[in-house]
Amino acid sequence: MARWAAAGIGAFMLLAANGEAAEFEHVRSEEASIRGLLRNGYERSTTFKALVDEIESRPGIVYIAQAVALSRGMHGALLHAVGGSREIPIFRVLLKTNLGREEAMAILAHELQHVLEVLHAGSPADAAAMARLFGALDHQIEDSKFETEDARAIASRVLSELRANRR
Repeated sequence: MARWAAAGIGAFMLLAANGEAAEFEHVRSEEASIRGLLRNGYERSTTFKALVDEIESRPGIVYIAQAVALSRGMHGALLHAVGGSREIPIFRVLLKTNLGREEAMAILAHELQHVLEVLHAGSPADAAAMARLFGALDHQIEDSKFETEDARAIASRVLSELRANRR
């Protein structure tokens, strides 16, 4: 319990000694550009911040990476293969390269909403269980591509907040 409390405290955006925003514990990327999108979205959008804070408060890790191309014209994707364990699942999100910054942050928020949908339902053991979960959440499955109204709404809300708080 103390370990999770310490992780929760570390989840908040604290300023490091050099004045840069600290990295997140549960939402991660090896890529500086993705970390920059995370920080920027966190600072400019209350909805984006709430998504990250909730993921940071739960057991599990999300790795985010860029991809040159995604199937079916997608701009982002939560892969259905879940690593780790049921107690600490590991998710992988892909974000298409060459998106505008605000669009990329909105797509990232969309995918983080999908991560929360999975965490709220309990971590699926495998890709088939993940597909069943999203099949139950999405009643308009197109071309084997799962989508949820909540994720669409999150992306739209984040994009509006980012546009209202341009830097």
